[in-house]
Amino acid sequence: MAALAETLDSLIKLQPPVAWDSRGIPRPPGPRLSFERLYRAARGRVGAPLADAAARALLAHAGRGRRVILTTGLVTPHIPRGETDGPPGTLALARALIVGLKARVLILTEPQVVPVLETGAAALAAAEGDGDAWQPRLTVRSFPSDPRRAAAASHGLIAVRPPTALISIEKLGPNGRGVVHTMRGEDVTRHQARTDALFGLAMRRDILTVGIGDRGNEIGMGGLLGSRARCACPCRGGIACAVEVRYPVVAFTSNWGAHAVTAALAGHLGRPRLLHRAESEARMLREMVRAGVVDGATRQRVPTVDGTGLALQVAFLCMLHALLEAPARP
Repeated sequence: MAALAETLDSLIKLQPPVAWDSRGIPRPPGPRLSFERLYRAARGRVGAPLADAAARALLAHAGRGRRVILTTGLVTPHIPRGETDGPPGTLALARALIVGLKARVLILTEPQVVPVLETGAAALAAAEGDGDAWQPRLTVRSFPSDPRRAAAASHGLIAVRPPTALISIEKLGPNGRGVVHTMRGEDVTRHQARTDALFGLAMRRDILTVGIGDRGNEIGMGGLLGSRARCACPCRGGIACAVEVRYPVVAFTSNWGAHAVTAALAGHLGRPRLLHRAESEARMLREMVRAGVVDGATRQRVPTVDGTGLALQVAFLCMLHALLEAPARP
């Protein structure tokens, strides 16, 4: 597993060409962020390969009958039903936690993203042919955007019936001044399900927290990005999210980070099929696009992820499966 752990981190660090490098699509405005710097900061904090460290922690905390809360989703006036990065990775990891660890999973998101996740779950179940094994143990629910209502809902979820783990996947969180930004530096605070309120409570109660992100403005990236990422709004607080987690996972796309954690879980359990197949990833993305999601970087309604094509998403899953199914060296 040591070799697999390092290889998984090598894969999630890949920085392929994106749409605006070759296809004439304008580069999204906003701060030019150093992905490598963000990854190094996370690796320094964790002190081990990121995806595998998160998987090991989940193996220790998310056993039979235990409840795990996942959160994803991004809504803005230009992205009214969410984006292609986040929801697929969330569903794939949720399936693995249920099938592999017998956990019960609750996914929290914006109201507009709930039907997208339901569509994606149906597509994943149909593609894998195992929906009966995990869909009944999965719940998708909307979460408030109003901070006071979000605080009350968070208290009910954490204090009344605490989960054993809390995982964020491509979920924007506030900077030190309480403002939530896109990668372009736009203030989109009022549009977001404020699931960030859960994480402070979880950390104080010693509940396992994992945050998967790719640009530094997501929940879990707190303290990693520094002060270089200026925003485009009057708050002057920068786009960097201030919410920290125990196990940050930084990947080129958050889907890749979630898939790498799933692959690590599959490797530890000796069950490669916990990781969904490449064709299932393609089917999820296509069905979610039909349900209204867009590529968050290009804002185009196509099955691409942060400017990278569908073929690359499929190839990434193929590489993960090749690693899981390769015979161990003597």
